Amino acid sequence: MPGASRSRAAPQAREARCSPDRSRPAGPGGLTETVVSFTAGDRFALNLVHVRGRAAPTKGPVLLVHGAGVRANIFRAPVRTTLVDALVERGFDVWLENWRGRIDIPPNQWTLDRVALHDHPAAVQEVVRQTGASSIQAVIHCQGSTSFMMSVVAGLVPQLRTVVTNAVSLHPVLPRLSRLTMKAPIKTMGPACPYLNPQWGIAAPTWRAELVANWVRLTHRECDNLVCRIASFTYGIGFPTLWEHGNLDGATHE
Repeated sequence: MPGASRSRAAPQAREARCSPDRSRPAGPGGLTETVVSFTAGDRFALNLVHVRGRAAPTKGPVLLVHGAGVRANIFRAPVRTTLVDALVERGFDVWLENWRGRIDIPPNQWTLDRVALHDHPAAVQEVVRQTGASSIQAVIHCQGSTSFMMSVVAGLVPQLRTVVTNAVSLHPVLPRLSRLTMKAPIKTMGPACPYLNPQWGIAAPTWRAELVANWVRLTHRECDNLVCRIASFTYGIGFPTLWEHGNLDGATHE
């Protein structure tokens, strides 16, 4: 359920002053990536991906926040023009936040409250520190959206000028059947399998993971991509749950 919050602070365009960990050479469209590490309020290791075009940005920073179980590159899907491309072309200074719910780190126990308190405020502060801007804007997605909006209403990101939320916001509505189907695996599988990973569709590291993958093979037949099918099993009801295959091109689905 998209939403927006605004205040009247004037935008400021500043040149970014990165303290990079590593940079990548220019890719398609002449965009370069710089990864900047920082720590959350509880010292959890996080990072930002700073994306720049050939020309210096003329508008202020925009922070993009991914959902749970993915990572910042969700905003750079293999399509002709991504949201990142569009923002860079229009002169914005684009920063992608990788918070603790991302897929490319070891599993960890996190809550929306912990992320709202420790991750997003630290990310906003780091962007402000790197750029020297007095305020920033944000585009936030899924559980990154829910947790970030918790930071907003708690007054933890006063540097934020405008936020656009996508998929869900402060008040997710979960269908009753989803509640039931998601609680059942937690009660039956939880003690032996404390987390699920859609990448078990590529390689299952334990017999329990292989058991889950085989169960999904039997019960989900919506496509040939087992990672996609395990994602549907993990996140709710439906075949599939999170997207319509007709809205995905082959490269994005893969």
